[in-house]
Amino acid sequence: MTKDDPPSGTAGEVQPDQAAPAMGTLVIRTWNEPDQTPSFRARLTYSQAPDDDPRSTSTADPEEVLSVVRQWLNARLGPPPEV
Repeated sequence: MTKDDPPSGTAGEVQPDQAAPAMGTLVIRTWNEPDQTPSFRARLTYSQAPDDDPRSTSTADPEEVLSVVRQWLNARLGPPPEV
């Protein structure tokens, strides 16, 4: 959506022919450990649904952070819409 494209409907409104949007949470916390090599650290805490217990993973690899984010986003996309 660009700033010229207004959202359809009202916030939180579900149209009769649409499924309710799935909700999930992904939080990424990063910091540096100066005495470690590599110094990068990250903790990802995520869930796929409001009722799910959150899961966490920690890493020193930025590529692993991106991989977890991609997996989480792919799970959010679900099946492609029918045409």
